[in-house]
Amino acid sequence: MTIRLFAGLVSLSLVSAVNADLVALDDQQMQATSGAGLGFALQDFVFNSDSANLSVTGVNDSDGNAVTVNWSELYIMGEGSESGTISTPADIGSYLNPWVIRSIRGSADWDNSSTWHTGEYAAIGDDLGVLELATSRYTSSFQDTRAYGTSCLLGSATECSDYAALRRPGIDIGSRFEMILGNGRVDYLDFDFRGVYLDHSHIRLWSREDENGLAELNANAAITFYAKELDVGVCGTGCDPAISTLNIDDFYLDLNLGYGEIQTLQFSSTSDGNFILELTKPNPAVLNVDTTNSDAMIAFYNEYYDNAPFSNISIGNIQSGADTVGGSIIRGFRAQYFKITSMDL
Repeated sequence: MTIRLFAGLVSLSLVSAVNADLVALDDQQMQATSGAGLGFALQDFVFNSDSANLSVTGVNDSDGNAVTVNWSELYIMGEGSESGTISTPADIGSYLNPWVIRSIRGSADWDNSSTWHTGEYAAIGDDLGVLELATSRYTSSFQDTRAYGTSCLLGSATECSDYAALRRPGIDIGSRFEMILGNGRVDYLDFDFRGVYLDHSHIRLWSREDENGLAELNANAAITFYAKELDVGVCGTGCDPAISTLNIDDFYLDLNLGYGEIQTLQFSSTSDGNFILELTKPNPAVLNVDTTNSDAMIAFYNEYYDNAPFSNISIGNIQSGADTVGGSIIRGFRAQYFKITSMDL
């Protein structure tokens, strides 16, 4: 496996023949910095846990019985690995199309309400520095997964037949779990994802003071995920995997959560150690909208629905055993609000 770190995005080159000192920046210098970051790629990458096992103990069910979880398999390889049985190298990112970690300035001009929804970093104030973790971006519509999903999986573009010949190989990912319950029952869960693509995805993080003057972590996330085949099995020793596996072909997910500071993802935790993930409701206060003015509120929500990104799901075919369900498309949906809280078993 070759790991390449490069700084085409920044002024600091990271190569084996150069030693460079990291220099601390004060707040004023940090505020003036934009676009700096680190690009990385994994070439000829193969990961296979082989016979290694990880067991999680100390977990009890609601009746107080011990539950043991054995994690017996994890592989990440190139497409064509036959469920991790053939050591097939994969490329994750490249020199021209790396995965990146970088700081970016927001693009919204809160003093000019006509520009808050434009640009790549829309609805995030230009006074904010944003930490972005992003996967590869491609200019070719054949290589860009979101462009392919929009044109071919959600649409019917004429050039889709050329896609397979021009597309770079995806990656294969798989994992297997064994759950031993307190009553002696043993359950299995086996995942095999074939031909996976994750380009055009990102998560963006920033901090803004809340109404109490405390720093609050905010985020937006966009996940572009395509897999030629997903297999989810529940088959253990002595059962037939052909009738115990859910098979999904051509699964495409274009999920967008949040819209700048207008609608944010927030991460927090409870006093007993559980986590909370919340997608907040669209917030007119960011634009100083008078919430008692019905016309102003209508205009705010019209702007939100016209410009906030929406999500799509496309499934080519679902099959369980000998039963075929067929495909489905869910197009153009948005999450208005959700709150997810972890719980003790």
